[in-house]
Amino acid sequence: PDPALKKRALAALEADLRAANLKKQATEGRVPARRLTRLEFEYTLQDILGVRGDIARHLPPENASANFDTVADKQGISPLHIRSYLNAADAALDEAIELGPKPRAGAREMDYRNNFYSSMWFERPLRNGGMTVMKTKDAYVTFEFKPHVAQSNNMGYKPRYPGLYRITAEAYGYQARTPVTFGIYRNSDLSGISKLIGAFELPPGKTRTIELTEFFTPTDFFYPAALDINWAPDGKSIYHMRVKGARGYKGEGLAIKWLKIEGPLEEEWPPTRTRNLLTGVPIIWLPQHRIYWTSATKEPKEHVRDIVKRLAPKAFRRPVTDAEIESFVSLAKPHHPKDQPMHKIVRAPLRAMFSSPQFLFHAGQPGPLDDHALASRLSYFLWKTLPDEQLFALARDKKLKDPKVLANQVNRMLNDPRSNRFVDDFLDGWLGLSEIDATTPDEKLYPEYGDTLRQAMLAETRLFLRELIDRNLAARNFIDSDFIMANDRLARFYRLPAVKGDAFVPVKLPKGSERGGLVAQAGFLKLTSTDFATSPIHRGSWILKNLYNEKIEPPADVVINEPDIRGTTTIREAILKHQELESCARCHSKIDPLGFALEYYDPVGRKRSEYRHVEELPVERDGTTFTKKIKFTKVPIEAAMTLPNGREVRDLPTLKAALMADKELILKGIIGKLISYAHGREVTLADRPYIDAVYQVSKSHKYSLRAAIEAIVAHPEFGRK
Repeated sequence: PDPALKKRALAALEADLRAANLKKQATEGRVPARRLTRLEFEYTLQDILGVRGDIARHLPPENASANFDTVADKQGISPLHIRSYLNAADAALDEAIELGPKPRAGAREMDYRNNFYSSMWFERPLRNGGMTVMKTKDAYVTFEFKPHVAQSNNMGYKPRYPGLYRITAEAYGYQARTPVTFGIYRNSDLSGISKLIGAFELPPGKTRTIELTEFFTPTDFFYPAALDINWAPDGKSIYHMRVKGARGYKGEGLAIKWLKIEGPLEEEWPPTRTRNLLTGVPIIWLPQHRIYWTSATKEPKEHVRDIVKRLAPKAFRRPVTDAEIESFVSLAKPHHPKDQPMHKIVRAPLRAMFSSPQFLFHAGQPGPLDDHALASRLSYFLWKTLPDEQLFALARDKKLKDPKVLANQVNRMLNDPRSNRFVDDFLDGWLGLSEIDATTPDEKLYPEYGDTLRQAMLAETRLFLRELIDRNLAARNFIDSDFIMANDRLARFYRLPAVKGDAFVPVKLPKGSERGGLVAQAGFLKLTSTDFATSPIHRGSWILKNLYNEKIEPPADVVINEPDIRGTTTIREAILKHQELESCARCHSKIDPLGFALEYYDPVGRKRSEYRHVEELPVERDGTTFTKKIKFTKVPIEAAMTLPNGREVRDLPTLKAALMADKELILKGIIGKLISYAHGREVTLADRPYIDAVYQVSKSHKYSLRAAIEAIVAHPEFGRK
């Protein structure tokens, strides 16, 4: 059509669609009934009961059909959910009510040098898992990261109670020519999944004392591991030392002089969380049974009423009626006779409360939110949990809707450590950071990738957003920035000037560096790759979806035919075949240039000048064929392509320049993501004025991301259901 006619037609269509959208919202509300997500359920119970355990693991996974699991119309609830809520409430109450014997004071030492279990691996043959560890005059030395030798449960130690435990140790790099990382992993008898909970870099020739505090349950164990270690100078690993094993090995290892664990770290016993939950109920030590007992000093029902009356307003995030309180108190009577301890009598009402609709769903009717519902929307936006006492007090006094009060609360909440929950959860939904383990880079091609680099990738992105908020920096830093967040490990990987220590700090990029911005971060480049290769289509689609907020889906009436890629020899040739088909070209003309501009970065985010393919050559010996030799084939990279608007992109700098040219469109897309996350619904045409208003406020504050968040909350639509 004629451009002017097309413009008028689109304007008329948008006006009609927006009017219909607003009419529907006026009658039905903007957000359907939204329940707590798994994470919100966990944080809310943790903050009410003072527990720390992994409560979310008892709940079903969230629906992945929307960017954010807060989007109400993509959520679901089923009988499985109800059973899971009851199990999760039980797990939380088990941790909250701890009445066993008082733990012994002092730390327990893991004597790896002399313990019977660990010692037997010093001499056991390598083929049976031994001889990868040894002892010296002052240390236990390991050359691997596998857990079987040094697991705390094999050493005769397991945490007795759920709680925080402190691990301290002294270690150094054995035969170290480069920095060695002292890793500590947590595992569980239930999950079997190891998680790196501590990584401490040990400079060559220096001993270091480390300390970490971690939450453990009685099903957990831990173990130390040697990470980022180099093989022997002859290129052999510990597993090639068939005869001498560790004693004759010249590669790097981890030497642990001593390691101790102490906990649970409680100021009193029974723990404060137990005393707080059972307020007003005497807790008595029964030495003959070696347990604490809870007896009633008045009618048991009165104790239950006191506890429910205190916790229900927190659980429901609003004032509660006497009838509501009685409905839960009454649940205690038919199940427990009077001679039962109070901590058992109170479980049924609390279990019901934490699986009730009042707890699970966000309140509010179509139209303006009341002060308590507004406090909840704000606290679940920025803290992922119930309002604190200050927000509750402002809601009770009906002061929260005052613009100055609301702005002060947003600033207070963003400055609170609990806002890290928002940072992590928003990035997981927006950028898909939680999917970083969906692929595992080929260790032959990318030996530098491991748990420490993986954690550094995640930390860089999370702390980058944190830095933008804390320092009131521009949201355009998402597109390109003159700094990154890095520690020593990540700075070395990026080949930047040295950074001292394990902590992440802002690092000013040197002149000529291509780093800076989301698309230059190793985490993004890793997320958008396969186990062994980059994926231009995945990278380009990610940019369109998450920066331009554009859905890439072929129209329903288009027949997709796969192109004939026979005869192609490179990724570029194969993908460009798609653009020869009209049905594919519509999307691929947008996707491919964005993705190919990043081909100079490999699947773990390392700069490269050419592809590096691995060819494993079969070798025959004694009639048996096996793979041994590896051949590396180098293939040149050709990345230059043209965007639909005629702009050429050929590498990361030109890509970021193209993105910066669309700065307004991209920043509005990010604002739309924040609005969707905060409200629990997808943005619609009716939200365009909302997005435009927030963008103008941010622009007037030098594109401040913090100002954008404040403007989202200050806008009248934030206070409407």
